[in-house]
Amino acid sequence: MNRLLAVALPLLFAPLAHSQIIPMSPMPSVEVKATAGTDARRNDTAARLTVSRAELERYGDSTLSAALKRQPGISVFNGDVRMRGLGAGYTQILVNGEPVAQGFAIDSIAPSLIERIEILRSGSAEYGTQAIAGTINVIVKKPGGKARRDLTLGAGARPGYTDPSASLRVSDQHGQLAWSVGADLTRLKTEYLATVRETSFGAAGLPTGERAIDERNYSSTTRLGLTPRLSWTLANNDKIEWQAVLDRMRQTGRGAMSETVQLGEPTQYPDNSWGIASSAHSERSDLTWTHAVGADGKLLVKAGVNRNTRDNDYLFKGASARETLARSVLSDVIDNTATLSGKYLAPIGQTHSLGLGWDAGRTSRSEFRLQRDTTFAGRPLFTLDEDYQAAITRLAIFAQDEWQLTARLQAYLGARWEALRTVVEGRTLEAVGGDSSVLSPIASLLWKLPDSEKDQLRLSLSRTYKAPTSRMLVPRRYTTNNANGPNNPDVRGNPSLRPELAWGIDAGYERYFGKGGIASISAYGRKIEQVTVQTLFQENGVWMASPFNSGSARAWGIEFDTKTAVGTAIDLRANAARNWSRLDAIPGPDNRLTDQVAANVNLGLDYRHSPALTMGMNFNLQFGGTTRLAAERLAYSAPGRTLDAYALWKVDDGMQLRLSGANLLAHDDYSSLTYQGASFGTTREITVQGRMKIKLTLEKKL
Repeated sequence: MNRLLAVALPLLFAPLAHSQIIPMSPMPSVEVKATAGTDARRNDTAARLTVSRAELERYGDSTLSAALKRQPGISVFNGDVRMRGLGAGYTQILVNGEPVAQGFAIDSIAPSLIERIEILRSGSAEYGTQAIAGTINVIVKKPGGKARRDLTLGAGARPGYTDPSASLRVSDQHGQLAWSVGADLTRLKTEYLATVRETSFGAAGLPTGERAIDERNYSSTTRLGLTPRLSWTLANNDKIEWQAVLDRMRQTGRGAMSETVQLGEPTQYPDNSWGIASSAHSERSDLTWTHAVGADGKLLVKAGVNRNTRDNDYLFKGASARETLARSVLSDVIDNTATLSGKYLAPIGQTHSLGLGWDAGRTSRSEFRLQRDTTFAGRPLFTLDEDYQAAITRLAIFAQDEWQLTARLQAYLGARWEALRTVVEGRTLEAVGGDSSVLSPIASLLWKLPDSEKDQLRLSLSRTYKAPTSRMLVPRRYTTNNANGPNNPDVRGNPSLRPELAWGIDAGYERYFGKGGIASISAYGRKIEQVTVQTLFQENGVWMASPFNSGSARAWGIEFDTKTAVGTAIDLRANAARNWSRLDAIPGPDNRLTDQVAANVNLGLDYRHSPALTMGMNFNLQFGGTTRLAAERLAYSAPGRTLDAYALWKVDDGMQLRLSGANLLAHDDYSSLTYQGASFGTTREITVQGRMKIKLTLEKKL
């Protein structure tokens, strides 16, 4: 690994040392102006942070989550994109302003197919209030303008693996009809190497067991994404737009675990292996009609359908000196969503901008799982046949007003009422459901300080909520194949879950300086009721975990970000966030919201060596810390460090080469789980080997 790093770093920055290969001329005088994103953020009452396409593509990331982790206040934990350190439903994900279907993976949209990303830290009546931590809105590229043919070819390399990728975007316009098609094809091979150390001890604290487990998992994923769009302007200037996001994924995987016992007894199956073949399909399609009302108003009506399916064929084989197990699991999950929404937007006089609208949707989820346990010789041991359906129906109406009180004072006032109905049923479960509704008022102020064109203050109050997903509602059992215990339990949903409700406050100070420079500091606080926590129990001797609502929680934190230009050649940026939380239902210390990222820091630099050559780096530091999951359970996540770098060479007006390196430090991830009961305790420590990746990408306009 160190040898590869020693080769990779010089490769990334070799163009600087050997710049004579690029024809040099005196560097032209460059006037750096504030970006459109900075201007939009400065004048937007909701403090909307816009991430441009150039920023998303800068490091040649294969996934959107990898690009987002560098943005202020955003962290990524186990592939989950989070704001304020909170994911799992606390952060709302939208595509073109519409909620994504449950089961949607943000990484199913390639960064090359995205126009921009909008980040909102507070609630919005228009975009929805299922956003206790905030909202991330992904805007897909629109058709229009001159004909374009853009091709991107790439190859990523890690020790022993090569990951090819290709993307193509074609767009054109014929009269009043504009269209575009984006395609993205990737193959990704991953290797997961981990060392697990399990220690058990009795009531007196003396060790009773100790074992080490070597885990090796391999997977290969092939993904094809298509993003077609049509935009048709009618004779009366009405506009009809159709778009779709289609994703096809096939994955194969295999793994093995070997166990070494230093003290006590081995697990039930100390030598085991597994294999899986799975496929996932995601289809999202919507149709939008835009109609002008009067001189300045407009009416937008949108209808959409989403479908996500996943099929798995899994086989686990375990053996010990006494017994063998062959566990075959066939499962599928289908999520279907239909939505209908509309809004009317119009200015009123010179100082008001009114918005009224509705949003309705229905999501249905069906899960099937058939588990058959036999010996290696084929003798039947156990069969588990589960089949569940869940449905969530949603209806919302909203009103909002953006009000220019004075030349220096802007206000946003909004309210959204949203009702939910949930129903869960299954072969062995009678229909269980519930109704709930939330009225969410929102108020935001933007005050540009007197006698200053650079300084401004922000304040926002909002009511938000987090609805349980259909997966959390379905009481399907996700089993552990080996070493079931308090730190490795089976998991089951709870059809009686209720939404979490929150009141929030956000405040911030911003200072704009120079040519596009900004420094901001902000703070937030949340009071959350009916918090979802995990309960741990035993059922027929098997350890189980299931979610339930219990008590309230408080979450608060501070964020800082800045960016500035040093001369005409260097851009610097830095951001940091610190998050805290406390749950009333769990005793302290460390009784934080589950898996909340405690802090994260980004330090970045971009250097324009010449008009043809740009390079840069970003260092990311993320702290998890200790979390008390229950009175007897603790989780710990060690700090993570990531270094990314890139070099971009513009060969000519139509072609450029991008060399990028991800996770150049190849930092190992360490985490642990501890259970301390009345009669015994156990600790499970996991160390995952870090992997670096080098990627070369050719981008060509055809």
